[in-house]
Amino acid sequence: MADHESIVNGINWMDGHIEYKELHTVLNEAVAGFAHLYAYGISKCTFLAGLTGRPIHNLEDVNCPPPDSFNHEHWCTLPRHRFPKYSCANKTAHSLYDWLMYYLQKKNFVQCPPNMTRHTADFVAAL
Repeated sequence: MADHESIVNGINWMDGHIEYKELHTVLNEAVAGFAHLYAYGISKCTFLAGLTGRPIHNLEDVNCPPPDSFNHEHWCTLPRHRFPKYSCANKTAHSLYDWLMYYLQKKNFVQCPPNMTRHTADFVAAL
């Protein structure tokens, strides 16, 4: 893997709470109890799959809207950001999670009849 002291968006890995060399261990411990892992975008999925050794499902494949289109309902609990032009990963993660839960519930509970017709009930008339 290439040197990841700084990533494409210019934020230094050492600006966080976890050193890059510890990321593999911390991430694997954090996701150990989850059967399925999700990320938005092929590059993030590939990166995370490389770190975890597990498949990462791309939310784009299930028509998830782009993270910057969400109206975030969560507030970031981290100290004020030093990089105001970048989106907040904490708020984005919460918004993607909320969208995924909505998508999965809708997929499981909303079942349309295979052949939609004008009438969906049988009517009995008596005189």
